[in-house]
Amino acid sequence: MISIITVTHNSYELMSDYVDSFLAHHSKGNALGQFEFIFIENSGDERIVEHTEKLQNAGFSARSELMENRGFGAGCNLGASLATGDILVFANPDLQFTSEIRELEAAFGTTNWGTVAQTGERGRIYAFDLLPEYRNILTELMRISRFCHRIKALQKYAYPVGSFMVVPRASFEASGGFDERFFLYYEEAELSRRLHAALGPPIFLPSVHVRHETFGTQTSSDFTFEQEAISMVKYADIIGRPELARKRVRMLRLLSYLSAKAGVRAEFHEQAIAGKTRSAG
Repeated sequence: MISIITVTHNSYELMSDYVDSFLAHHSKGNALGQFEFIFIENSGDERIVEHTEKLQNAGFSARSELMENRGFGAGCNLGASLATGDILVFANPDLQFTSEIRELEAAFGTTNWGTVAQTGERGRIYAFDLLPEYRNILTELMRISRFCHRIKALQKYAYPVGSFMVVPRASFEASGGFDERFFLYYEEAELSRRLHAALGPPIFLPSVHVRHETFGTQTSSDFTFEQEAISMVKYADIIGRPELARKRVRMLRLLSYLSAKAGVRAEFHEQAIAGKTRSAG
């Protein structure tokens, strides 16, 4: 069975498209016993039950749980603890299913991990990002991450984009799951380092497609930039390479000559390194 775990936060409207798109591509029959949905709602919005009931009425297993907002990773860990499937899919609420996903079970089995073809608004496929320790000004300018799904050799330096991440449940549990010291961002990169060591590089399944709207659940650029910076510093400390955070600042400063947004992100990173962000710690 495939357990699809989705952590939601003020996502009521987004979840309508999520559920409707899944039902549009998965009819009754043998699909009914192949999937279970677990929704972890951390904003207190009890309307999440409407979405689980819609799936249940279509014959699918679905449940929802309310929890205190302790971060994305904590929500995913709770969802995983409730899952019964051999394969875990961590899927964002702001995505839409644009193909069947039944193939995941055969393609990933219980030893592979990775992701599928995720498309943005312009139809460009993306699936992986480079682990932070492999990023530099050249990889950013060349946007190497866009090619990771096409070039298998790059996948040993990459991790699946967290909006749709597939992991065998046994391997997820053995790894210890997501590190709950992260509130938002880089938790999937840090987990991926451990999965790389246990299972080898992630795989890409091009025949399964989902559409994902970047930052669809976030309301403030300042919030996302701050959380990104805080998590980058935590990531660098956790893997024992604190210099990566300063390296990130230098890279963003260089990129600021091309994009003012990069300069803003650099400021947030410097504040995070100094422990002066509003959410520090």
